[in-house]
Order: sequence, then C-alpha cells, then structure tokens
Amino acid sequence: CVLESKRPSQDDTPLARQIRTLENRLDKGMIKYNEAQSIRNTYQHIVKRLKEERISFDNQLAALDRTLHSKQKDYGELMLLGGDASHAREVSQQELHRARLFYEENKSRRDTEFRERQQLVKIRRQMIERQKQREEKQREIIDKQF
Repeated sequence: CVLESKRPSQDDTPLARQIRTLENRLDKGMIKYNEAQSIRNTYQHIVKRLKEERISFDNQLAALDRTLHSKQKDYGELMLLGGDASHAREVSQQELHRARLFYEENKSRRDTEFRERQQLVKIRRQMIERQKQREEKQREIIDKQF
C-alpha cells in the first residue's frame, strides 16, 4: 500500500492535468453553449409571439381605424342634424313668439270689447232703472190725480 501511494498516479501527470483542464473548459463551454441555446430559444419564442401579436394588432388597428372613420362620419352627420335642429328650434321659437303676440292682441281686444259691453250693459240697466223710476213717478202722479 505504501508503494502505491509513492507511485506517481496517472492523474498527477502533466498530460492528465492538461486533459482535465481541457475537459473542464469543454464542460464550461458546453454550459455556456446550452445557456446560449436556451436564451436563443427564448428569444425565438418571443420573436414568434411578437409576430403573431403584430398580425393581431394590425387587425385590431384596422378595426379601430374603421371604427374611427365611422364615428367621424357619425359626428359629421350629428353636427348637421344639430344645426338643423337648432334652426328648427329658432323657427319654432319665432312662431311661438308670433302666436303669443297674436294671442295677447286678441285677448287685449276681447278684454276691451268685454269692458265696453259691460259699460253698455251698465248704462242700459241705469237707463232702464231710470225709466222704471220715471214710470213709477208717473203712475204715482196719475194715481194721485185720480
């Protein structure tokens, strides 16, 4: 056993050490290669996903663009309708104002006619009352004479 420990082993030779060093470097290189491959696969997956999303986003963008154009057209139509409605409101307000003026004029005329007729009725009643009083006085005078 002592002789075996004194005997130089094959692992201690410079060539063996160089082989171990090269193997270690090879292992480290393989690890780095595998990591690089893993990163490459990850990036390829990301690129593939981004391409798929780009197609999806292009479709979404086109849909949004169509919607925008549709909404702009609707907005233009609503602006025209709003202008028409505003004009119609102004015309209606003018017509309402004319109708109110006409109503007020007619009401004023009717009120004046009504007051005049009331005054005539009052005057007639007074005349009738005076006529009755005269007739009553005449009867009294005639009754007194007879």
